[in-house]
Amino acid sequence: MPRIHAGNLTAAGKRFAIVAARFNDFMVEKLVAAAVDALMRSGAADADIEIFRCPGALELPGLARRVVATGRFQGLVALGVVIRGATPHFDLVVGEATAGLAQVAAEAKVAVGFGVLACETMDQAVERAGSKAGNRGFDAAMVAIEIANLYDLIAAPQAPARPAAAQAKRRK
Repeated sequence: MPRIHAGNLTAAGKRFAIVAARFNDFMVEKLVAAAVDALMRSGAADADIEIFRCPGALELPGLARRVVATGRFQGLVALGVVIRGATPHFDLVVGEATAGLAQVAAEAKVAVGFGVLACETMDQAVERAGSKAGNRGFDAAMVAIEIANLYDLIAAPQAPARPAAAQAKRRK
């Protein structure tokens, strides 16, 4: 039987950063509130959560990179709302923000929860920021918690795996 590793959903004893865009703030604030709620419900202390604000989603990757570089956090939650307009600007902002945050997640030793909404309409943003489709800020925080715990499991020294036959014999 293979050994399965999975993170738990306990935030106690860990520090989390939330990086959030101010553009479309009326929706982003709902994401931030839900992310904080998720962290605190999962055991994070109020003092272990810090929120960093930037102008828009395009600035999130640079801010996230600098926050991660401080070494103070085990998890980061990136939040923003981009709503399609009449120009291709939407595609550029969403693509660059997503690629930049994915690069931070791949390179950093910090768990990254992605909560940048890319919506065609305001109604879609409302649905994903606490309406009938749930709240993606809450979801992104839960991802950061789970991955932070999984990273801890990976970093911890592991006992050598026992052959399956030895494990079965021991159970008898």
